[in-house]
Amino acid sequence: MRRQMSSFALMVCGIIAMVGGFTMLPSPAAVSAQPQQPSPRPTLQPTPDLRHRDNKPTAVIPGRLTGTIIDLRTGSPASGVAVVVDGQTVYSDANGNYDIWLSSGYYQLELQPTSSQGTAIQPAQEVAIGSGDTVVIHLFFTSPAPTEEAQLIVPPVAEPTPTVAPLVVDLPILPDTSVAHTSAAQPLADSPSAPANLPNTAATLGMGSPGTWILFGALLLGLGLVIQLAPRPRRRRIGVRHTKPTPSRREAPLTTHRADSDESVLSDLLNRDL
Repeated sequence: MRRQMSSFALMVCGIIAMVGGFTMLPSPAAVSAQPQQPSPRPTLQPTPDLRHRDNKPTAVIPGRLTGTIIDLRTGSPASGVAVVVDGQTVYSDANGNYDIWLSSGYYQLELQPTSSQGTAIQPAQEVAIGSGDTVVIHLFFTSPAPTEEAQLIVPPVAEPTPTVAPLVVDLPILPDTSVAHTSAAQPLADSPSAPANLPNTAATLGMGSPGTWILFGALLLGLGLVIQLAPRPRRRRIGVRHTKPTPSRREAPLTTHRADSDESVLSDLLNRDL
């Protein structure tokens, strides 16, 4: 009876602690139902109106004529060399490339270097340019050889290194900022930098977290169930002994009489046989 009362009390306390822990849990914020939004309308692509067509003629795409002007004597590109294309003159850039845009047709291409630049090797040639085509034609010429002139080699003269006089700077005399040592140590309370009494910032103990109460209640409930379901010990009976029954006095003569009658019967049977 006591075990049942103890287990019941523990289970009730555990349930109360768990209910209190669940009560202290923060409640979730209510989410307001949002109205359903209509599905977005697809973007309509305007269809072209075939009745209002542009009757303007299509623009003609020009062609491109380009190439590199190379000096055969040095084997490197030459800059600033003139190229004449049907009266239009273009010059090669710093990398020796020339470039011109022309409409579709046939053109006369000719390299015209100056006398100081050299002599062209290729004659004038006819070039066909198509619409949107890129035609690459490299042009070659030979530059004049440089003349050998006697050059006077002047050996370099080492300049004397100027000597720099040492500069003496007078350092200023700084004031003595050392602290004199005293024989007696000053107490910390007299120091202006000593902190005053700090406020008590210890947090007061509250009711505890909800998880602690839930765990404590679960432990009490489990302990009560263990006590309730534990097997009970068996009680031993003391003072009861099993003894064999002794024959009473009344049964003793009956047994003796039966033994005498049996002996007489046996003796009669033996006499008959003889």
